[in-house]
Amino acid sequence: MCGINGIIHFETSRNIDQFQIIAMRDSMRHRGPDGAGLYVSKNVGLGHRRLSIIDLSEAAAQPFTTTGGRYTIVFNGEIFNYRELKSDLLSDGIRFRSSSDTEILLHLYIKYGNSCLDKLNGMFSFVIWDDVKKTLFCARDRIGVKPFYYALYNNSFYFASEPKALFFAGVPATVNKPALNELLLFRYVAGENTTFKYVKRLLPGYFISIKDANIIFERWWNLPDKIKENRENLPKEPFKWFEEIFYSSVNYRTISDVPVGLMLSGGLDSGSIAVALSKLGQSEKAAFTVTFDESGYNEGPLAELVANKFGLKYFSLSIKGNDLLDKIKEATWYHDEPLVHLNDAQMLALSQYAKKYVSVLLSGEGSDELMGGYVRYKPLQYYNLTNRFHFTVNILRYFKTTGFVNRLDKLVRYLKIPDVKAQVLLNASVVYPQDLLELNVKLNLEEFEYRQRTLKEAIDLYPNEPARQAMYMDFFTHMASVLDRNDRMTMGAGIECRTPFMDYRLMEMIPALPSNILLKGKKGKYLLYNSVARHLPEQVKKFKKVGFSVPWTKYLKENHITNDVNNIFKDGFIPELFEDLDLKKVMIDFRNGKPAAIALVPQLLMVEIWGQNYLDRFVSRQEY
Repeated sequence: MCGINGIIHFETSRNIDQFQIIAMRDSMRHRGPDGAGLYVSKNVGLGHRRLSIIDLSEAAAQPFTTTGGRYTIVFNGEIFNYRELKSDLLSDGIRFRSSSDTEILLHLYIKYGNSCLDKLNGMFSFVIWDDVKKTLFCARDRIGVKPFYYALYNNSFYFASEPKALFFAGVPATVNKPALNELLLFRYVAGENTTFKYVKRLLPGYFISIKDANIIFERWWNLPDKIKENRENLPKEPFKWFEEIFYSSVNYRTISDVPVGLMLSGGLDSGSIAVALSKLGQSEKAAFTVTFDESGYNEGPLAELVANKFGLKYFSLSIKGNDLLDKIKEATWYHDEPLVHLNDAQMLALSQYAKKYVSVLLSGEGSDELMGGYVRYKPLQYYNLTNRFHFTVNILRYFKTTGFVNRLDKLVRYLKIPDVKAQVLLNASVVYPQDLLELNVKLNLEEFEYRQRTLKEAIDLYPNEPARQAMYMDFFTHMASVLDRNDRMTMGAGIECRTPFMDYRLMEMIPALPSNILLKGKKGKYLLYNSVARHLPEQVKKFKKVGFSVPWTKYLKENHITNDVNNIFKDGFIPELFEDLDLKKVMIDFRNGKPAAIALVPQLLMVEIWGQNYLDRFVSRQEY
């Protein structure tokens, strides 16, 4: 796990300034505290920050160049099946200088070209320079566990693991104004675009090939095709199949030359990893949990129960409300774009705490999107029923019950969305177009091209199943934001995060399974409940999902960060970034307890904190 960066000037007579590469590289020192490397050849420069995980010796340092100097690679991530792949290469008589997966990846590319990608089980973004053919090859893993950003600017191609590195090279950090509506509605700018005008994201499962000034983008992993193929070859015993593949996935992700731990909540997903570790005879690992004083958000007791049951070493970190603001400010620097999930701060704090003991953390991310774990899928699963009883739901919202009323309020607003396609598109949102229209912001859902493109794929795959369409949408939109958060917050502490549910064998087969294997029952995740999770304590299986959540409404109203909330409506970034938004009405609605405003204000606060603590470092107010 590392940070990578580089530049190729399309004018071949224009030499690289190595100090520019070093500035880019060292802006990501947190990603690679164990070493730094540099490669410069005329108009091409590559940089690398190293977090040593596999082969800690200098032989595995990057950039890694083949004997003779033709090929050079910078690589961020892990190839978990590298030992099996090495056997293939040894038969060709290749002599290895290290025991790293980096060297194996490079030789796989030399032998197979871009088709080597299909052989990889891992998380990766990497770049290979061929100094003979003068070609640059860049690739990203299937689902985007590892980031890759680039900019075409000043007749050059810039790339890096984080946008800030591009800005240190001179790419302007200009805000992408047209993307702000997407940020407001979905909390995340999905697809190729980002919050920044000149910064693009290489899509998951894509590669880039560059020769001279010719740039080719190609999709090397096509999930719809994999799903259609696998529907013809479904496992006869899906629960047994899942358990076997999941244990294999966890086993792969414990391969390391440094200590590995588990990010443990009180939920099903990380608990299932604890089960797998026990079954694999690896129960001695450390498990780390965040706790809050607020009982409804404190998963510590359940996490400790799971740790004790499966022999893990339990560690907990208590976070107080008044500690969050400083940690949020720190998190914005690592995240680059505005925080999305409102739990980035405690994930960063937990990673920094865990770094004292481990350099790798396992995480349960991806299970909900893959196996239908979100409650918000239920209205789409029973689409005709929920819309028919819209009036009844509207009446029930007035029976004030803690937690229950919030979900009903959101459901009432959600069911006002006029058609099922729009409901699928907006399933992961917490505010909706009609909410924003009341606040003077008019949106057209057709303007979100990447989301519409993904929706089209989803409808083609699941023509009469809106819940499955939403799950597919989440896989490439909402989960992309989750994986971004995981990468930035863990790497901000010099920790590598591995996600066993994101093994390609699971990602290609589970979406092909019928809905009665995934969405059956009240809670969803029927496949998980009836396989690995059956080994968990009953208290865990019955517990209402929290998932590293923060009691934000309470903190906002108890003066932990009230002043910052008030400031966003005065002379902060928000009035200039969201010019049409009726901020006075937002604040009145928030104080009156209107659900849409309660959902919107914390997100506006995150944008304001990002503006003050990140954007201000790179731009003047006049630039956006």
